Amino acid sequence: MKKILIILLIGISNTGFSQTMTEIDSVSYVMCDYLKNLKIENDTLKINSLYEKQLYPYLGKIEQSKTQKVGQQIYYRLQRNCVEFRNLLDRLEPPKETITRITEKPKPEISIKQLKEFKNQREFHYFEVAGDTTKVIMEKGNWTDSFSDKTFSKLTYNWINETEFELVFIESNNETRSNYSVKGDKYIYQVLSKEDGFYLMTVNIPGQVTFEKFKMYFK
Repeated sequence: MKKILIILLIGISNTGFSQTMTEIDSVSYVMCDYLKNLKIENDTLKINSLYEKQLYPYLGKIEQSKTQKVGQQIYYRLQRNCVEFRNLLDRLEPPKETITRITEKPKPEISIKQLKEFKNQREFHYFEVAGDTTKVIMEKGNWTDSFSDKTFSKLTYNWINETEFELVFIESNNETRSNYSVKGDKYIYQVLSKEDGFYLMTVNIPGQVTFEKFKMYFK
């Protein structure tokens, strides 16, 4: 779907306009509201309408040399800021591992012993939407993602209660993560249970009512 966005950006005329991440986030919120109220059933037509009515007019104000970069930033920040857009992309291009989104915070079903084992575990891995494996090193308050293309992300983590910890984004040289998050962005992770070979987790972006379930593997 990222490739579709980039292809759709080709040929847009530009007049020159300066933008900040705050403004890009503002654009993403406007686009999200538009998407929520869009009365179109077909998802391909829906995303085309979103781009034609919202994205293209904004990109038309930006000098051409910055169009692709800003377009990517809007695309990824829109995913972060808009659950409806994440759902739309999942329908258009289903992830390799099913993502479950719920609006009620689940209760953990994990023992004190299992939590201790999680906290003593240093290495994990999880699967990206496209199926690639991302390795995680979690120790001494630092969280490092190592991606299949040899890029990385660095975050810090801090336990806020027995089952939850807060991740704070620092930096990344990965295209997706560096556009999806900015320094200081926070994510709340919760350990729900220990299963055969993985921990069932949720992640929540503060301010959003959606909790996404995913698996953190330890084997």
